Amino acid sequence: MSIIPNRLRLPIIFCLFFLNLSLFAQIRIVSPYSRFGVGDLSDNNNAWNLSMGQLGIGLYNPRHVNYTNPASYSAFDSLSFVFQGGLSGEFVSLKSDYQSVNRNYASLGYLLFGMPVNRWWKTSIGLVPFSDVGYNVANYEEYPNSGTVVRLYSGSGGISRLYWGNSVRFLNRFSIGANISYLFGSMDREAAVTFPDSAYALNIKELYHVNMNDLYFNFGAQYRAKLKDDLSMTVGAVFSPTLSMSAKTDIFASTFLINSQGVASPRDTLVTAIGYKGRIIIPMMLGGGISFDRPDKWIIGVDYKWQNWEKFRAFNLSDSLVNSWQVNFGGEIVPNNDNYNNYLARIHYRLGFTYGRTYLYLRGQNLNEYAVTFGLSLPLRGMKTMLDIGGQYGSRGTTANNLIKESYFKIVVGFTIYERWFVKRKYY
Repeated sequence: MSIIPNRLRLPIIFCLFFLNLSLFAQIRIVSPYSRFGVGDLSDNNNAWNLSMGQLGIGLYNPRHVNYTNPASYSAFDSLSFVFQGGLSGEFVSLKSDYQSVNRNYASLGYLLFGMPVNRWWKTSIGLVPFSDVGYNVANYEEYPNSGTVVRLYSGSGGISRLYWGNSVRFLNRFSIGANISYLFGSMDREAAVTFPDSAYALNIKELYHVNMNDLYFNFGAQYRAKLKDDLSMTVGAVFSPTLSMSAKTDIFASTFLINSQGVASPRDTLVTAIGYKGRIIIPMMLGGGISFDRPDKWIIGVDYKWQNWEKFRAFNLSDSLVNSWQVNFGGEIVPNNDNYNNYLARIHYRLGFTYGRTYLYLRGQNLNEYAVTFGLSLPLRGMKTMLDIGGQYGSRGTTANNLIKESYFKIVVGFTIYERWFVKRKYY
């Protein structure tokens, strides 16, 4: 006998099918700023968290997997199973003082499971992106003696995160938890200097391929108290220690000529290094958050996170990084979850805002980022499955000092399945 109810088979197959397509497809992103550090960081990008301003540290909810704070797994019902999966797409506008371009792409979604082990021990397993790399940038410079010099930069790849999290609850109010994650992935970066005004000048190209993998730990704690009636408060904290991640790189540098038809022909090999081993330092992160809620009615909360990116190193080299911080604010409201005669009253409506300083400091400018988020969950008739939709409109960077300003719109679509799978049934 199948343990999956017939009414849930189609949503599960739908989610797993499209998630597997995205897992085996190349992760794509369009951001020149993903050239630095480990790329563009992905955090709280499932539809539920993202649509509330990427809130998560102080959230406590039995119907969602909140991997931002592993202590929140203790909210899972002792008889229920939670599944969440989804995909995301993004529309990006890049603008400088000289030109603007528009791009769009689809990226890896998320696959999250949450379930009880016993009354006081809850667990979660998930696969989510950790960072993405994707850029293609050309910089033109004019020199009196050599004419035009073009510097080309391109890159692709990223880091994925497979985690197993556990949480325990004690004294009926305190919860602690930890995620053990396996980070894995690869990045390809290319840098070239060309001299288009000279047919005899030697152009230079450098290729870097990096493979990385290691275990990554993050910890969380939550305190939940009932204030009055059915009003509750949750205070949370998270901490990730510094990770010295194992990495290996292949380096290839060469010169080449470009003929009048624009075809490149290789000349000399300058540097070759295969399998050079080193470390990538992912620095410490800490954060705190608080939320207030009435179950199945409304949630409101705020988070703050800080990370010590000045300590970042890759193969003993630093980058143009500074310490980052971010403030997240958001909430959710359900007009009347028990009114089965009014579908609009049972929809979960969400709104949020996020603002922070990224880890990038370029040409004397701190690159800040802000975003407005929104979303909703649509209950499917006759079951506890929800169709989750989240949107985020934001901006990062500036056009000052010949930098690039990014404006983007991100949309995330997924499912949340919440079912009682651990009930012992009696037959007479």
